[in-house]
Amino acid sequence: MEKFDHEVDAPRGATSREWEVFVREETADPLTHVGSVSAPSADIAREQAASLFARTAVTLWLCPADETHRCQTDAATLGTGKTGDDATMSVDEMESETLRGGNR
Repeated sequence: MEKFDHEVDAPRGATSREWEVFVREETADPLTHVGSVSAPSADIAREQAASLFARTAVTLWLCPADETHRCQTDAATLGTGKTGDDATMSVDEMESETLRGGNR
């Protein structure tokens, strides 16, 4: 290794917290989940999210991924054949449905 003085064997996300990013492009628009960033603090997450996602946004929200929970009513599951507790998605199902699911 000529250019690098040491090897890092820790997983990439092991040293940073993951933050979910939501934006509102117009004042009347709802918040929309646009992705996630990994950063050790909210300030750094804001800088990263702003450079990646906030070009046209009027509002940017950051939520720690480990404190973000998805909840839905039974009506939101119409057509899935699932009701009650079965209507709740597993973590794998949620990750495959979000933008970050395919990037892990």
